[in-house]
Amino acid sequence: MAFHLGSLGFLTPFSFDNFQNQVTQVIEGNAALVLRSRLKVKVHKEHREKKNLVQNGVEENGLIVNQQEKEYGKQTKYQVLNEVVVDRGPSSYLSNVDVFLDGHLITTVQGDGVIVSTPTGSTAYAAAAGASMIHPNVPAIMITPICPHSLSFRPIVVPAGVELKIMLSPDARNTAWVSFDGRKRQEVCHGDSISITTSCYPVPSICFRDPVNDWFDSLAECLHWNVRKKQNHFTGDEEEEEY
Repeated sequence: MAFHLGSLGFLTPFSFDNFQNQVTQVIEGNAALVLRSRLKVKVHKEHREKKNLVQNGVEENGLIVNQQEKEYGKQTKYQVLNEVVVDRGPSSYLSNVDVFLDGHLITTVQGDGVIVSTPTGSTAYAAAAGASMIHPNVPAIMITPICPHSLSFRPIVVPAGVELKIMLSPDARNTAWVSFDGRKRQEVCHGDSISITTSCYPVPSICFRDPVNDWFDSLAECLHWNVRKKQNHFTGDEEEEEY
């Protein structure tokens, strides 16, 4: 049950002003529920030798000798509510990453990066990058390029049951960086892989009215979706002037 205390409030439909009455209504069972899907992400680091900084070295016969640290196939897991972002980081080169779907190469992203988002995340960074907005009840994953160097690379929606894998292309000139809901940012090197699929553990969210009305209310109030001055109908005099 999310209360609106911040600035935007897209995912927080309840007002804190009368929270006692609203909590009572929910406890009495007068509330609808929406399950917001999450992404299960595995980051696999290829084992490599990594040199430490000189400051961490040891002195032998007056010389600084760098110790070497081995990373053996390290794998970390994350649960992500909004999106996984792979970008070029501080590099001036294009991001060049391969995207696999169920083991098959579907495309190579050449641009600033790529966003893999849930329906909940489709109204966040993905929407700013030009993606469509998906209702949270739709079982899907959105793939959105960030500033692609292409006239035809549009965002796509894939089924929630697929497994995506993102890796640096063999001919990539630079490394990439990945973040999970804007956190845990880390470098992706050649040989590393990021596996993404829909998590078995969605986030239950209590609705203010119902899943459909809450979502469209948030689009209208928070994002001003399709706000435009309405066109007036012709009056009788104006119709005569047209002829």
